[in-house]
Amino acid sequence: MTPPVYDATQPTATAEVSPAPDDAAEIAVLLDNLPVGVALVDAGANVRIFNRRARQMLGFPDHLFDHGMPSLREMFLFNARRGEYGEGDPEVLADQLVERARRREPHHFERDRPDGSVIDIRGEPLPGGGFVTIWTDVTARKRAEREAEARARQLDLVMNNVPGKLAFFDADLRCVYSNERELIFGATQPGQDGKTLRELVGDAVYAQIEGYFHQALAGVPSAYHRAFVRPDGSDGYLQVSTAPHRAPDGEVIGVFTLGQDVTNILRTETALKERNAELEAANQALETTHQQLLQSEKLASIGQLAAGVAHEINNPVGFVGTNLSTLRQYVGSLLALLDTCDRSLRANLSPDSEAMQAYAAARAAADVDFVREDVVALLDESHDGLQRVRQIVQDLRDFSHAGSDDEWQSASLERGLEATANIALTDMKHRVTLVRDYAGIAPVECLPSQLNQVFLNLIVNAGQAIAGAGTITLRTGQGADGVWVEVTDTGCGIPDEHLGRLFDPFFTTKPVGQGTGLGLALSYGIVEKHGGRITVRSTVGEGTTFRVSIPFERPAPA
Repeated sequence: MTPPVYDATQPTATAEVSPAPDDAAEIAVLLDNLPVGVALVDAGANVRIFNRRARQMLGFPDHLFDHGMPSLREMFLFNARRGEYGEGDPEVLADQLVERARRREPHHFERDRPDGSVIDIRGEPLPGGGFVTIWTDVTARKRAEREAEARARQLDLVMNNVPGKLAFFDADLRCVYSNERELIFGATQPGQDGKTLRELVGDAVYAQIEGYFHQALAGVPSAYHRAFVRPDGSDGYLQVSTAPHRAPDGEVIGVFTLGQDVTNILRTETALKERNAELEAANQALETTHQQLLQSEKLASIGQLAAGVAHEINNPVGFVGTNLSTLRQYVGSLLALLDTCDRSLRANLSPDSEAMQAYAAARAAADVDFVREDVVALLDESHDGLQRVRQIVQDLRDFSHAGSDDEWQSASLERGLEATANIALTDMKHRVTLVRDYAGIAPVECLPSQLNQVFLNLIVNAGQAIAGAGTITLRTGQGADGVWVEVTDTGCGIPDEHLGRLFDPFFTTKPVGQGTGLGLALSYGIVEKHGGRITVRSTVGEGTTFRVSIPFERPAPA
């Protein structure tokens, strides 16, 4: 006898249990409207119940049920043929599944169907034999779970590729989450969720950093830097940022932290700073060299001009001197003749004679006695003036040393100093007294015109430091290794805070437009080129002394 089957389309009743027709119809409607698929298989592996929802979820066509309920093997074979169970002989797969069903083992699993749906399958054996199976469509839930898992994997991927140790600590400073980076807040060991901050970093480091974390727990972001030992054992530099994590109501419930190894960044920044400093120094050196070249060219031009002027003046000075010597002889001869005539007239003529009286009147009109005295004085003054012109010409030539700017030679610094002073103080003579205290120093091997430029800068600065009347003293001396020249003024003096910058290029205490700040810098470079030193001592309100020390012999080329 065929077992009774409960089918939504063809309800039947068993001989042993025969529900009333109305009850069978109600049960069929109930089963078809369940949100899950339901199947009942008896002890003989015959399908007794298979509701419409199960057919829909499993994709069974209606024609499979045209002649009543198919057998369990027919259903397995249908699925196997359409690839529901993967590769293999459909007949063999169907037999294996029937045999497994006969064992009536409880089972619960999920199956991904070829159409993309996911079915949750749960089977339980029945006490009297057979089993019941329930299919639930969990496609939407599984899709959401898988999307959430994918997002979590993406988030982990992002977190684990953050360039640093990212972690979250709760209000008790216990690690709730940390990415897979080894670096953590100054310790070299990997962080582990559930450990406290103290356990992760150790007591020594914790004592240094706990304040920053408590500051974040108080609602204030913080950051700190510290040296640390990198995971590979090398010394490094760590930067850690902390930020409060707030609940929706605003309460701080934890701390977000990001620890980054900034060793390479700091090394790069340091290298860049050093490189920039080198470039700035090179630029400054180039600027100073440029200014020195301009100054040298200017000095050479001045030297050539001075030498030319000296040469042009020297010619008229020469013949004027000769003419004055000749004129002195002529005047002497005329005065001697005048004396002879005067004696002869006085000896041969009566004082009352008309000729004598005419001579006396002419002599008085010519004021011969005054002329006799004054002409000699005029000739002496002219001679002195001419000598001064000659000295100026000589000073110009000594100062310029035209054509020898780049030639080392043995020269007397006192001679150059004197010539430079005569030129530099021309417009200061009315208010500045020049005192010379020369020791008769020995000549040194030098570039005379360049040292003259140094003396010129020092003397001009000394004169400008004297507001009214004052004194400039030039001193020289020598020691075992070389000679020295001092320029001392009774001017305003230099404040202590400026002494260390006097020789810096472009530093000046003069008003805008009155100084470039290059004079002392160029002087320093010239003296350094000679292997010497330039020093300064000053007292505010009393005056300043610059000393230039030059060795006897030129320094060896670098």
